[in-house]
Amino acid sequence: MSKRLFPTVRAAGLVAAVTAGLLSGAARADMFGLVIGIDDYQHINKLHGAVNDARDIADALTAGGAKDVVLLTNAAAERGAIIAAWDRLLANSRPDDVLVLSYAGHGGQEPEHVKGSEEDGLDEVLLLAGFDTKGPGTAQRIIDDEIAEMMQRAAPRRVIFVSDACHSGTMTRSFDRRAGALGTRFAAYGAIEDDALPPPPREAALIERNDQEHVTFFAAVAENELAPEVYIDNQPRGALSWAFARALRGNADRDGDGVLSKGELEAFIQETVRMKVAGRQHPQVQPTGRGTQPLLPSRSTAAAAAIPNFPAPRPLSLRVMGGDSVAMAAALHGVRPASDSETARLLWDPTTGDVVASQGDVVGNVPGKPTDQATLERLQRVVDKWTLIDRLEGIAERRSLSLALKPDDHAYRKGETFALTVGGHSQTYFTLINIGYDGTVNFLYPQDSGQIHDPLQIATGKPYALTLKVDPPFGADHFVAITSATPLTELHRDLAALDGQPAAAKVGELLARHLQGKAAEIGWHGVYTVGP
Repeated sequence: MSKRLFPTVRAAGLVAAVTAGLLSGAARADMFGLVIGIDDYQHINKLHGAVNDARDIADALTAGGAKDVVLLTNAAAERGAIIAAWDRLLANSRPDDVLVLSYAGHGGQEPEHVKGSEEDGLDEVLLLAGFDTKGPGTAQRIIDDEIAEMMQRAAPRRVIFVSDACHSGTMTRSFDRRAGALGTRFAAYGAIEDDALPPPPREAALIERNDQEHVTFFAAVAENELAPEVYIDNQPRGALSWAFARALRGNADRDGDGVLSKGELEAFIQETVRMKVAGRQHPQVQPTGRGTQPLLPSRSTAAAAAIPNFPAPRPLSLRVMGGDSVAMAAALHGVRPASDSETARLLWDPTTGDVVASQGDVVGNVPGKPTDQATLERLQRVVDKWTLIDRLEGIAERRSLSLALKPDDHAYRKGETFALTVGGHSQTYFTLINIGYDGTVNFLYPQDSGQIHDPLQIATGKPYALTLKVDPPFGADHFVAITSATPLTELHRDLAALDGQPAAAKVGELLARHLQGKAAEIGWHGVYTVGP
């Protein structure tokens, strides 16, 4: 977005009544939800996963004990119904309750309705199913000033607003169309003729510019990004909504105290989304800070102090472009042929040798004929590497570290440098490896090679940073970071023995064995590189 979709929120303490309600057991604040999802747009391009998002969040709220959840999808999510549902929730809730408003659908951007109210001269807009640029459909949208007014009327209730849409921007990296793009949640439209939506009063525009300390806002993307629709568990989805629903089900409650703090929710959503879309999307949270502030009750009842069982490997879906996927799957270990109705986890194009992952990146190159044994061996290494990544994803959803690339997640070219940072850790003993596109293992930290003597521990409270330079081979490298309460001496010994070898499958076995039951945190991050 080019600016905020609701007022800036001061770094102030939570209203005392809400805090007490969230933390006091029987007196816990009630949750209410208004959940909106729109795929079936009548006059602009349709979406695929917004209704899935809405149903998932509504189910999670209900399972989490919400007192009342209003679910509005497609044509039912029209302007009058949304405003009426919000008014009903306000009437039926108490001042110390918590309201969740979530929207999955198209966002738009248009000239400001109240002159001088926006720094960039543009209003952000949520587009409803019947939206059109002319006729009665022009009323089927909600502008940011109106959302701000809805938030103000909810005070002093705590409001969590989740907007799985985008309003402008570009993709972080280009998307390889062979993976099967679903599109993004941004709709560009021209001038509106004979607008049936009356401009909001200037008072509403002023609300949008002022502070509302009772609101926490989660946006799908940064202002310079588009929010893609992606396949998760073979269904089209929005990654922000999927992560938020999982957080509501207890995955984000790191200390198991039955309450989701802002810091827990923020860290879980940002890391889970990043993993699911390979760094293409970076959710935004307003306000900044206030990490210990309680936001929502959680279903979790016990802290997950140790790494849970390392997930067993699952077959990856594979498609051979223009070839025999069934025969290829039979010739490799750990894969199955992708069905016609799904996006393959890995696609191999024999004409170019490119291996394309489901998130739209070329992650390696394996030239050769499908019947050649050498080609099959190289493909097997790529499969083993992505099997490991899928296993890591299952662990990191509960015990995730915060990994990031600086300056950003674009596809890096030969000779470029970037910084990998590892943060969000409460343990100090540190392990870091890299898995190349073909499964080659690089044991990076700690080292005791005679020339390098790394300390076993890194400091908490600030990220650990490592500066790296891009060299061939190109494709997808993945850094895997682990912090632990005690040194992982045996794991280090076994990883060092694999250094320089294409042994991703063995890394999975080692992590499953050495991390079982350990008080540890884990995270991974992909780095995508291309030739000069």
